[in-house]
Amino acid sequence: MSGEANCQRQQNRSKLGDTTKKHQLREKILIAAAELFYGKGFNQVSVNEVIANSDVARATFYRYFPSKDELILEVMRFQAKRWLKWFEDALNQRASSPKGKILASFDVLQEWYISPDYHGCPFIKAALEIADVSHPVNQVAVMARQSIRTYIFKLALEAGIPKPEVFSQQYLLLVSGSILMASIEDNPTGAEYARETLAVFMNPDS
Repeated sequence: MSGEANCQRQQNRSKLGDTTKKHQLREKILIAAAELFYGKGFNQVSVNEVIANSDVARATFYRYFPSKDELILEVMRFQAKRWLKWFEDALNQRASSPKGKILASFDVLQEWYISPDYHGCPFIKAALEIADVSHPVNQVAVMARQSIRTYIFKLALEAGIPKPEVFSQQYLLLVSGSILMASIEDNPTGAEYARETLAVFMNPDS
């Protein structure tokens, strides 16, 4: 009985190891593709380039992503999840109160804008390149914005900000404006203007 139990445990560990390795290979491809797509755009990146940059075998790549379209969609989902986690973690490090986190968000965004790795918002860029509101990639971009809005709505509710639903929509407009200013004009100070405007929205009676 003991021998059977040990054998079962070894098999379970082996399966867990295989699952972990598969996850790592898949994520390795996603990270490489995300960097290429973000820097060059979907149309300027070939599958061969993704395979070369991810350093995996062609058969391994196609095992996880049968087509470029599927890769693009999965990359956008991966990017959305990763970006939102980065954003929330950054706010948690900057402030402890809900109101403080909201105000700190534009400091975080401004630092992103001045980073040498900044090439615009990946979700806006994707939506513009696809240019089809019914396309699954566009839907991921919409859901990414919705996730940000939902997060800010929750913080606004906790902070007691009047009309949190309206406030969260205003917040998204300010984010979009600061992103466009940083991307088109190469001017990160839009985040400062947005922060000042946000403070007014947060205290409408002051």
